Amino acid sequence: MVNDLKSKDKLIQAMAKLLLEKGLANTSPRDILSEAKVGQGSLYHHFEGKEDLALYAIRFNCDQLIHANQTLLDNDTPAFERLSAFLRKPRDIDRGCVVGQMARDRRIKEDPKLAREVTRGFEWMKNDIEKLLKTGIAEGSISSRLAPLEGTIMILSVLQGAYITASGLQDDTYFYLSINALLKLFTPDE
Repeated sequence: MVNDLKSKDKLIQAMAKLLLEKGLANTSPRDILSEAKVGQGSLYHHFEGKEDLALYAIRFNCDQLIHANQTLLDNDTPAFERLSAFLRKPRDIDRGCVVGQMARDRRIKEDPKLAREVTRGFEWMKNDIEKLLKTGIAEGSISSRLAPLEGTIMILSVLQGAYITASGLQDDTYFYLSINALLKLFTPDE
């Protein structure tokens, strides 16, 4: 039973990685088995097929994103400090946003179950950032120039766009310029 759990987890983590590297359509069962380093029968022993495994892998990627950001967004420091820590945290700019990358995958978008899981990741980010902005506006550490929902959508959009801009210009500096400009928008007036 322990080996079953280990091979199932290996398959999920391998697929999670391959979704980001190759996308769903370009990932074969052979790729998954090779990346997971498990036997041929493991995939169909644990999952109905590649799409079933993809659901678990997308959930894994979203849960990783949520866990990594929860400690930054949900703590007792002033809201602007939490927003700054979230936006300035170390990131793999070449890879881009995990959830954003999966949202652009056509095969994932076409499958309602898979698309719902990606939406869950975005909804978590939207809800937690909006809550943070409401708190920051109330405590005076974040500017009230934008309503919380407007600010949230601005943050999500700039983050996604900053990855693409830095990649297109082949210079990570543009990602950080975007983030610094975004933070200026939320700095309260003195």
